[in-house]
Amino acid sequence: MPYYRCLIPKGSLDYDQRSRIAAAFTDIHCGISAAPRSFVHVAFLETNGSGSIDDSHGSGTLEYNTPYFIVGGNRAGRPPEIRKQILAELMECLSETASVPRTDVSGHISEQPASWTMEAGQLLPEPGEEPAE
Repeated sequence: MPYYRCLIPKGSLDYDQRSRIAAAFTDIHCGISAAPRSFVHVAFLETNGSGSIDDSHGSGTLEYNTPYFIVGGNRAGRPPEIRKQILAELMECLSETASVPRTDVSGHISEQPASWTMEAGQLLPEPGEEPAE
């Protein structure tokens, strides 16, 4: 269920960098939240710079003014500190892997009830109720 869209400048990241970022985002999310690795999805969207994007989790439109922007969507139910920690580590990872200043990366994580999402034909469990992998 965690779905992270990385808005990046056109041509800025090669396949290897994207692969490393996707693996690291999975490590970060699962290391902090204890969610199963199979739940994490990462996509890269090339852009022409700052602008706006629809929030896939119902919060309307998100404005951004940095070259790199992470749009995250997670299951609701975790403390706000957890969401902040996840986002901070994701932004640091993207900055380091892309070799850009941390000030060039921003992001936002929205939440929705677990019951609004399915993985492999099954409704997602609430945070903390996941079966062991």
